[in-house]
Amino acid sequence: MGRLGPILKTGGLVVGVLLWMLFVNLVGEMLHSPIRSAIARIEEAKPSLHADEAVQWSLAKDSTAGVAYSDNKDKFHGPALALVTRGVFAVRGLSFDDATEWDLRLVPFLFYLLICAAPFALRGLSLLTKVSVAVLLLLGSAGCYFGHYFIQETLLVAGFVWGALLWMESADAPTPWWQLALAGAGFGLALACKVTAAAYLVLFLLTLIVLARETLTMRRIAWVAASATLVWVGLQTCLFTDLNGLAAWGHQFSRSFGVASGNDDTLPLTNPGYWWAIGLWLAFLVAVRFYGSRPWSARDVPLALAVLFFLFHLALPYKTPWLLFLPVCISLSWVLPLLAEGTPGRLVVSLAFATLFVCTSSLALERHTRTRFPCSSLTGQLGEYREKWQQVNPGKRFYVAVSGGHYWPLPYYLRAHPVGYGDFKGAEAAPVRFLPAYDDSRPVVPGHQTYSLPIRNGERFWVIVQDIEEGGKSVFPYWHH
Repeated sequence: MGRLGPILKTGGLVVGVLLWMLFVNLVGEMLHSPIRSAIARIEEAKPSLHADEAVQWSLAKDSTAGVAYSDNKDKFHGPALALVTRGVFAVRGLSFDDATEWDLRLVPFLFYLLICAAPFALRGLSLLTKVSVAVLLLLGSAGCYFGHYFIQETLLVAGFVWGALLWMESADAPTPWWQLALAGAGFGLALACKVTAAAYLVLFLLTLIVLARETLTMRRIAWVAASATLVWVGLQTCLFTDLNGLAAWGHQFSRSFGVASGNDDTLPLTNPGYWWAIGLWLAFLVAVRFYGSRPWSARDVPLALAVLFFLFHLALPYKTPWLLFLPVCISLSWVLPLLAEGTPGRLVVSLAFATLFVCTSSLALERHTRTRFPCSSLTGQLGEYREKWQQVNPGKRFYVAVSGGHYWPLPYYLRAHPVGYGDFKGAEAAPVRFLPAYDDSRPVVPGHQTYSLPIRNGERFWVIVQDIEEGGKSVFPYWHH
């Protein structure tokens, strides 16, 4: 066994990793959860856009038409996602009207791949540890369903994770200037996504003062500050074409204090199971860290960041699961490989607990605002209806009227048609009308058919459609008539 021993051990580890990958995928398929191949998830065409995704699509589309991003009065987000998406679509030769759900979600997915690649930037770790953690991130999607959503969070997390990681890794590098410049770029990207990144930077600075004061030299700070400012200003002003974007960021920043204090747009905790799962996972990592009584050092910065960010959002009244994406990704992409490095047994145990966390958090996470309407039938059958309506009404203008305020993501799925929102002249005469359903009293309009269209849990619309055939043949045979 002498010479065969190492070969057998390596082969056993490879087989074990493959079986573990298969297990994670099978669990995800059985539970119909996001714990599946990230590539398979991004290729799915059926899931409808979340309301927030449709809003981001609309803002990005408006920016291509010359509407300044600072004019859209977005209360939370910056223009980073819109700019990046415009760049990706320009390379692909794609317009926002032609973009499918897959096309939109591909953009944040590319940044999620950057998060998955973070372990490879850590020095002093074995290739097996790096690959294992990267595979877990890719298969598990950090135990949530929104890592590939068309929202700002994935860009913010990717920018901040790489910014903090490169700051720490550059401390001992012989030529750290390029790493510091990239670290600043990551922080600048995060700032152009959400003003919350400013709070993250303050917590990061405090952590460095306590655990890694030696990294805070004036030259290093200057490199990162210059790069972060350049990237942030460039993105926030839409490549220096919308200088009011800086003022818009300032308004969002001042407003964030009202949100933090609970006086403005407070969102109470609705999904405690997910928060408990993450809290227990971080407690496990802290326990592993203390095992062996190693003194505190710069190596503990990522663990301290993950815990601080979790406690930061736990203390604030505004609570949405998306806010925890950063501490979760830091713990999986950075803390886990550092703590798992060592003997094969240590790696196996660490991956086992990490897999358990990913599965548990996925099961505990409610999809409380998931879009539920039949988007494919809405888009396709409404297009067919429009063609028939134009044949019956030659020369007349076809348009859609949507009443009510909480109608997202309808604009994305109605983008092929002229649409009017709210009360406007001619709304009642529209061939197709969407009315919010406040109860079960179905509207009855002579010469029209009425359908029930669910949008989200507890929210639906009445769709009133003009008859175009004798006998009132159903226009949308797969809808509730």
